[in-house]
Amino acid sequence: MAGVSNYLINKEVDWELRGQTFVPPTTTYVGLLLTSNGALARSTAYTTGQTVSMVGADALNHLYSCTTAGTTAATAPAYPGKTAEVITDGTAVFTEQGDVLAANGASFVEVSGGSYARVSVASSLANWSGTQGAGTTAASSGTSAAISNNAAVTYPTPTGNWQTAPQTIWGFFLADAATAGNTLRFGGLGADQTVSTGNAVSFATGALTIKTDAR
Repeated sequence: MAGVSNYLINKEVDWELRGQTFVPPTTTYVGLLLTSNGALARSTAYTTGQTVSMVGADALNHLYSCTTAGTTAATAPAYPGKTAEVITDGTAVFTEQGDVLAANGASFVEVSGGSYARVSVASSLANWSGTQGAGTTAASSGTSAAISNNAAVTYPTPTGNWQTAPQTIWGFFLADAATAGNTLRFGGLGADQTVSTGNAVSFATGALTIKTDAR
């Protein structure tokens, strides 16, 4: 999953076409997002409102919410990875949460506790690559619509677990403040993660990829 918040879309449209002022943040903050029930499992009962992760046909990790309670099938049906898609899986039904996340809805659950804090990244050509390729520092001139971090994004050392089973960390987001503030963009990790006391937690250089035209 790769997404843009409603807040950012509205700001950009008003700036581009409606003559309104938009001052981009001088610093962005990278946070982490939780599922309530980890990766979607086979032949497993789920109740309404539980959230799970699933890698869709687009090869991106998505967040889904159980919208009809039931038990998943022994073999997974197709999950294309479309925003707000509704998938019947066995007797359970799951709905993709991209639109809810874009609105900072109920599915937007940030890690907390254990010395967790969002990591600040100053907005600059040096810190984020251009669309022409990872590690570049010139103004964007490419066609990929994708950028990535030019330096590691490293979190504080955990003093406690960052999830409570069966939760997992499924995704990340960018915000314009160290706490609360406005969400700008969000996306799924390559695979769900769990973080325990003392773990090193970091996005290596180039590992945090942001598709800037995603919706």
